[in-house]
Formats: sequence, C-alpha cells, structure tokens
Amino acid sequence: MNKLLNAIAALLLLVVMGSCKDDSVYPGFKKMENGAYMKFYTKGNSEVSPRLKDEATFEMAQYFNDSLLFTTAGSGPMSIVLTEPDFVGDVVDGLLMMHVGDSARLVVSADSLFTIMLQMDEIPEEYAGKPIYYDLKLVSVKPFETLEAERKALLDSLRAEEEAFLTPLRGDANNTMTESGIVILEKTGKAPAAKLGEYVNFDFTMCSPKGDTIMNSFGIEPVEMQYGEEFICQGFNEALGMVPEGGTLRCVIPSVLAFDSVGYEQYIEPYTPMVVLLKMNDVMDKAVYEKRLAAQKAKEEAEKNRLMALESKSIADYIKSKGIAEAPTESGLYILRQQEGEGNVAQWGDEVGVHYILKNLKGEQLESSYDYEKPMYFKIGSGQMIPAIEEAVMTMAPGAKVSLVTPSALAFGEFDLGETLPPYSPLVIELELVEIK
Repeated sequence: MNKLLNAIAALLLLVVMGSCKDDSVYPGFKKMENGAYMKFYTKGNSEVSPRLKDEATFEMAQYFNDSLLFTTAGSGPMSIVLTEPDFVGDVVDGLLMMHVGDSARLVVSADSLFTIMLQMDEIPEEYAGKPIYYDLKLVSVKPFETLEAERKALLDSLRAEEEAFLTPLRGDANNTMTESGIVILEKTGKAPAAKLGEYVNFDFTMCSPKGDTIMNSFGIEPVEMQYGEEFICQGFNEALGMVPEGGTLRCVIPSVLAFDSVGYEQYIEPYTPMVVLLKMNDVMDKAVYEKRLAAQKAKEEAEKNRLMALESKSIADYIKSKGIAEAPTESGLYILRQQEGEGNVAQWGDEVGVHYILKNLKGEQLESSYDYEKPMYFKIGSGQMIPAIEEAVMTMAPGAKVSLVTPSALAFGEFDLGETLPPYSPLVIELELVEIK
C-alpha cells in the first residue's frame, strides 16, 4: 500500500511541476493563446475586449534596455483600428488579449520588429537578438459596428455638403457644365487648346470648397508633361484639355471625377469637389518640346560647369590662404593630420564611430556630432556616410583626428542645402575616429 501511495504522490508531484514549469522564452512572461508574451500588472473589471477591426484606445510606453524609446504620456492615449498583426505576438496581438482597464507588459523580438514590421534588410547590431518591451493600458474599445455607423454618417454628411455646394453653381446661368459634370466658372483666351500627344506647360492651383489650398504650382515651378498622361485625377485631365494656350480656366471638378468617396489620405476628405484654376503657358508639338528640353539641358549643364569652375577656384584659394602644403588624394580630398591614433587603421567593411564638425569654406558651422553628445556609427562601404569621411577614416586609427578639405563630389554634390551650402559647395570637415567595433 505504501508503495502505491508513494507512486501516486510522485505522479502528482510531476503533474504539479509540469503545470508550474515556465516554458516561455521570456522568463516571467506567459505565452498567450495567440502567441503574445505578456505579464499583467492590473486586471480591470470590464468584460470588453477588442476584436480585429475594432478601434482600441490605449496608453503605451516602449522600452529597450530600460531606455524609454516612445511614450504616449503627455500627449494622451493613442487610437488605432486593429488589423491583422504584422508578426505573431506584436502590439496588436497584445491588445487582443486585454480587457478595458487592464495594464500589462508585452515583450517582442527586436528582430521581428525590424525585419518584418519595419522591413529593414539589416537589424541594428545593438538590437539584434534582444527583446523590446511595451507597457500597455487598454483605455477603451469602439466596436467595428459603431465605427461603420459613424463612417456612414460622416460620408452621408460629406455627400450632402458637396451637393449643397454644387447645386447653386449648376443652376447659375453664368456657368456652363460639361457632359461629365465639370462646372466651368470662367474661361479666358481664344487660342487652340492642347490635343492628345502634344506637350503642355501650365500652372495650377487646386483648392477645397472652403478655400484651403491642396496643391499649387504658381510661383514655384510650372508643370510640363505630355497631354493625355494621367495627372492628379480624371476631371483634372479633362479640364486641362479645355484651356486655350495663353488662357486660363477656373472650374469645379465634382468628387466623382476626383477622389470620389475615398478621398486621399489625410489631405482630401471623401466627396470633396475640387476648385481648380489653370493657366496654360505653352502648347508644343514633339519637335518643339524636344528642342526646348535640349536648350534647358544645355543651360543646366553650363550652370553646372560654371559652379564647378567656381568650386575649383574657391578650393585653390582656400588652400593657398591657409598655406596647406599637402597634396590631395587621387579623388581630390585633402587630408590634414592633426593627431595620430593608436592601433589598427579602419578598413573597408568595419563598423566605426566618428565625431565630426561640418563647415563651409567661410568657416560657418553647419553641423556637429558633438552637439548630440555621442558619435555617429556607420559601416564603411555601406553608403551611410559621405564619401569624403569614408575615404579619410580608412587612413585613421582610433583616437586619430584630421581636417578635410572636401570637394563637393565627395560631399553633397549638386544638392542645395540652403544659403550656407548651395550646390557644388566644398566642405571643411573636422573628423575624429572614436572607435572601430
């Protein structure tokens, strides 16, 4: 009898031990039925839990290695409509396991976050294989059915607003209406309009019925394209074909010919008619257009050559004024050594940390990594850093400091970064190699 009791007791102990065993890959976290790893701080009294397509309102704080990466504190809770998770166990899966009033911590793999959700080819080394934590508190849930009812009510209201705006315009004897429904408010000019296949140069502004500007080219840059190509929307293309060369057209495009019941992201609401002003600057056949393009290209090339000649002179003048005797490298980079480092020189493929100060030739500081109180890390050869720094760092050991006189071809080239650094501007760079990882 004692043997039997002992055997039963041993069996019960194994069962208890098995039920208490934590098989979670994250100690202290329980694997939920949908794959989320969670531990709950508090449980609310509500029976309300979100479903896919419901709107969840929640507070969140995101942590990595005890460092706060993001928080809703100070800005109020955030709301999202729950869609299929990006990966098993993500924030959506965590919220689906909660009830209103619950607060919990969710842990996810940084690898999944970067490769699946953010679709990055490489995981930052400091995150690879490590967890990221989310503190979540579910504040409220708005059911999908309520969201749909609210959306329907909104669409009905916007549709009614459009009709209220268009009806008097359609009934105004001073306006004309095309067969498709475009309301022409005003038209000037008597020259022919563009035909399919011709090239057009025009300016336009597009506003909402309330007068809010949505798009505008006046005073910025005219649009140049082949008439017949899709541009903005069906109604805009139709209106473009009604503007005489040298003339203007002011019209209203109903939403059915614009962005209909969908709208465009956060910029254009559904059922928004477009109030458009068009000015046709030129209508050209293919030969004239190509001649114009060639002339424009030649003008741009001449300006590029002028700026590059000025750059060469400015570098030469700077080298002379500073009494620099060092010869440039084959690429044209001047590397002036200020302090030697210790150890191995950085090589192609190494990950390095550097500090830098960027200046123009006038000595005006543009940017400094010292202001951020931490070095800039990059992999040599990855294209993350301008060529001048990549070239120079492969001549440096940790602790080395150099000054670089950098032609624009090894910096920002033709990019216009404002008055302090226009296109084809050389740079002076103070560079320190902090470490080679």
